[in-house]
Amino acid sequence: MSEVPLSQLSQRLSDLFAADEFAAGFALGRHILRYFPRYITVYQRMGLAAQSVGLFADSLDLLQRAVSANPEDGEAWRALYLAAAHLDLHPDAEVARGYADDLDPAHPSESAIARGRAAAAQQRWADAYRFYRSGLEQHPERMDAALGLAEALFRLEQPKAAAAIARHVLQELPYALKAHLLILLTARTLNLTDFNPRRHRLAVRGLDPLGELSLTWFTAQELRGLLPKQPSLPAWDETERWAYAR
Repeated sequence: MSEVPLSQLSQRLSDLFAADEFAAGFALGRHILRYFPRYITVYQRMGLAAQSVGLFADSLDLLQRAVSANPEDGEAWRALYLAAAHLDLHPDAEVARGYADDLDPAHPSESAIARGRAAAAQQRWADAYRFYRSGLEQHPERMDAALGLAEALFRLEQPKAAAAIARHVLQELPYALKAHLLILLTARTLNLTDFNPRRHRLAVRGLDPLGELSLTWFTAQELRGLLPKQPSLPAWDETERWAYAR
């Protein structure tokens, strides 16, 4: 079977969903996940698409997988809130709504976590650190705030503290992409000689094989050697369809 660049199939997936060709899109998404079973962006795209055709239970499952690896994804949390509310899962809906309100870049809440995110977006790292720390003290379960705090510490040249928080996040969310990246980057900064990066490298390459998310947080120079080069997978059968039902 011939090999096809993953980037090509990822773009095809986006195009199918944009054209409302959901049966084909779901089939292609499943094909990609056979070879990259933790690919965050595919779970997010499929979760949003499932919701748009009324598959709320499927959407909930897919989006939960996405936010467990990227808890800073406001769009996924908003959709997760809508799916949970539709399914009358009110406690889950309220949790998701809290995240979504704090992570909405257009209409953020006034919480400390939302203010930390806004400061980080403007690279005001000292302010981001202060707000995220306050938000995490109020809501220690919020791993998005912990990741924001860890990133702020990394930018403030406090790699040991950043790594410690990243390790804490991985105890709660073993597939949190940014935590794996921060551990790799802080180890490089600290020039650790007894550090084995294999687990974290494999996680990064499985979760974000094209670097789509990683490059929104860190520069290509910072990520040198951490992302795979032109990953590929067996070609997809263009006639394959997933016969979903509302």
